[in-house]
Amino acid sequence: MIFFDLDDTILATAKTNLLIFERAQMDLHIDMDADEFRGRIRTALRSRMIRHLDFAYNETIGIDPLDYLLMEEPYEEERLELFKNGVYSDVKDILGETTKEEFFAAFLKRRFDYTEAIDGMLELIKDLKAAGHKLGVITDGISEIQHRKAQTLGLDALMDYVFASGDFGYGKPDTKFFFGAMKMAGVSADESIMIGNNIDSDVFGALASGMKAIYFGAKPKNYKVLYAPDAKALRDVLKKALE
Repeated sequence: MIFFDLDDTILATAKTNLLIFERAQMDLHIDMDADEFRGRIRTALRSRMIRHLDFAYNETIGIDPLDYLLMEEPYEEERLELFKNGVYSDVKDILGETTKEEFFAAFLKRRFDYTEAIDGMLELIKDLKAAGHKLGVITDGISEIQHRKAQTLGLDALMDYVFASGDFGYGKPDTKFFFGAMKMAGVSADESIMIGNNIDSDVFGALASGMKAIYFGAKPKNYKVLYAPDAKALRDVLKKALE
């Protein structure tokens, strides 16, 4: 079975996150440098996550603090309210007449913006599926957010399974996550391969679980592992790895 990481392996997450801040700033009519706006919001999100939420657990499942602004379902509900109040208080000075409700609504409306894939990855996945390969996603993050990202990108129709760390209670590189995903998919480690852009979480977590692994990125300087810098190269590396 071929498993993929989601964020910045299939989905252009970093690029989309930047656009979310730009679009929210535009909707809120905040006239300031975009980098400064994003920096102020991200600083508030990170510091308030540490203060008000279960930081150790959230780090374990790999949450991006921005995700808290994109959620609809209850999650640590009482703490989340404290978190949001704190974030708004921290950035209120740059928001002018913007109310707390308007501020959070500007981000929440962007929850379906994750529509852009890394070049060539969807085509590769479609070809693998057409060739009869069993496919899955192993991704870190809040269940609601990660499953929505996968659905928005159309992966629910391409993947046999989508596993989010929030479903399990622990994330990559913890081998319990990999073993749990493989068990639910009904496959063993020796018939599984993991592809991802984080060499520690994706590659070494998979290798420690007995799987094969491919690093999706430039050739690592300090490690000798299978790697592919782009989707085109990944086709060739995968073909050899699956032989």
